[in-house]
Amino acid sequence: MDLILNFNMDMALKLRPYLQDISLALVATMLVIFGDHVNRTLKRTVSNWVFIARIGAFVLMCTFGYGLLTLWGQPLVYWLLTHLEPALRPAAILFSFCLLGVLAERKRYL
Repeated sequence: MDLILNFNMDMALKLRPYLQDISLALVATMLVIFGDHVNRTLKRTVSNWVFIARIGAFVLMCTFGYGLLTLWGQPLVYWLLTHLEPALRPAAILFSFCLLGVLAERKRYL
């Protein structure tokens, strides 16, 4: 049992310098999986606008909307990861990526 606990703590320490990158990967993956909902909502909202306005809304949503979601979401996920007990962190990260993989599979992205 000590071998497993030592391995877990070793992994927690090795993952620590990469938590910002891991949180960015989690946010980016969530945006890929749930981006179609955002695009569908935008499409319904601007469907009766003129062509140029629809293009402008789409460009603004892609550049500023997804950009802001990434900029605001990454620090939040990073904060959550840093405030987890270090012994739970590797399992939480693994579970999060597995959950996102299952969600992607259910949406037939895989």
